[in-house]
Amino acid sequence: MPGERWLTAVGAVGAPMPTASADASYVAGPSGAWEPNPTTAGNPPPAYPTAADWTAAYLRAREREGRLYSDPAVAVLPNVPASDPLRSEWLQRSDSTGRLVAALGRLPRPIEVLEIGCGNGWLSNRLAQIPGASVVGLEANAGELDQARRVFAGRSNLRFVHADVRTAARPQPAPDVIVLASVIQYVDDLPTLIRQLLGWLAPGGEIDLLDSPLYRTADVPAARERSRRYYASIGVPEMAASYHHHDWHELDGFAADQRYRPDSVRANVERRVLGRPRSAFPWLVIRNEAAR
Repeated sequence: MPGERWLTAVGAVGAPMPTASADASYVAGPSGAWEPNPTTAGNPPPAYPTAADWTAAYLRAREREGRLYSDPAVAVLPNVPASDPLRSEWLQRSDSTGRLVAALGRLPRPIEVLEIGCGNGWLSNRLAQIPGASVVGLEANAGELDQARRVFAGRSNLRFVHADVRTAARPQPAPDVIVLASVIQYVDDLPTLIRQLLGWLAPGGEIDLLDSPLYRTADVPAARERSRRYYASIGVPEMAASYHHHDWHELDGFAADQRYRPDSVRANVERRVLGRPRSAFPWLVIRNEAAR
């Protein structure tokens, strides 16, 4: 899945979990792992019977990608040693994080920040370093959330909540900023999620969407096929059913301001001529236009 592989690095929230059908091409084997169903070869991978099944598959994929980090390593993310196989991807995350933190640091203070799908908490921790910010990280994966709480327990303006964004209550106080970083590919209905989150925002608040691909309509089928092949190649084929490829047109109903374009002249010069790591994905801001 070239150009998309590393996006499984951050906590997944909002993945669909419908009942598995009898004609699924993979079935749960004796060990609990998904195995091919010989009676339905060639059918799409299965959906997940339960949230626990989805989480188990997600963590299996992360383990096989080398994305389950120790507590000391999580504490310093997005910084990784030169020997880390995923270093180039983390350099891109560092690039996008730097832009986000600088922009949020210019907002009127104090600010309430909510990160959806915070995973092991590294980005929430970085956001909590903005002066005047109070940060909540929301995550459906209890294992990653436990690590976040353990690693970042000493930061008084940062707390973590175990919840699925689809069923979570509206946060109080209302957030000024909601961050969706490398998350939307695990969300089946992006417009519905955005409408929900706009309703959570304080007047004048914003949703920051970054570190995820958006596709032209014509490119979606090929992207889905790459994902299917990729997850099959790492032995977790069922993940392909919950990795979504969102079309730019899904945002047509929202006034999205594109703050960073990976295909801009500046980004290309910095990346190709100056050799600076630059994110491959856009950064969009969708605002609640009510007066602050």
